[in-house]
Amino acid sequence: MRNGDYVGVYSPLEGLDVSHVGIVVRHDGQVWFRNASSLAANRKVVDSPFLEYMRAKPGIVVLRAE
Repeated sequence: MRNGDYVGVYSPLEGLDVSHVGIVVRHDGQVWFRNASSLAANRKVVDSPFLEYMRAKPGIVVLRAE
């Protein structure tokens, strides 16, 4: 994963490719998933450890703009 890659969380629902999107951010030697959280406690842009966030997800789709 590169800094700036767009990541979509795969959705198994018919007619829906992804259920959530974010951007890969690398800093402090770690990979983060920057996304707009809809959780009531957040409702803002947050950085989450990438692997921790994706661990329970069914898959991802990555777009790299060149």
